[in-house]
Amino acid sequence: MRDLERAGLALRLSWLWFSRTDQERAWQGLNLQFSPTERALFWASTFTILGNGLSALLWEDRWIGGRSVHELMPNLYGCIPKRRRTTRTVADGLNGYS
Repeated sequence: MRDLERAGLALRLSWLWFSRTDQERAWQGLNLQFSPTERALFWASTFTILGNGLSALLWEDRWIGGRSVHELMPNLYGCIPKRRRTTRTVADGLNGYS
């Protein structure tokens, strides 16, 4: 029998990946909950290429020298409503809509 804990972790990490890379997935728009450990493993295993900033999240993604606003300015991050953290892109922020 496979290790169900590791299989579940791999599945949840793939959901995180697809939520960032494939907007056509069935669970897009759902508020999926991930543990701090799952998120930490995901962010330790990935990085963000900024490009035009339309798909990189301003508050959540690691786009500032490989680090996120959350890591660099936790007090500021704590003042931002959760909905904004998960919807505002870098392009929005650079255009003054943060």
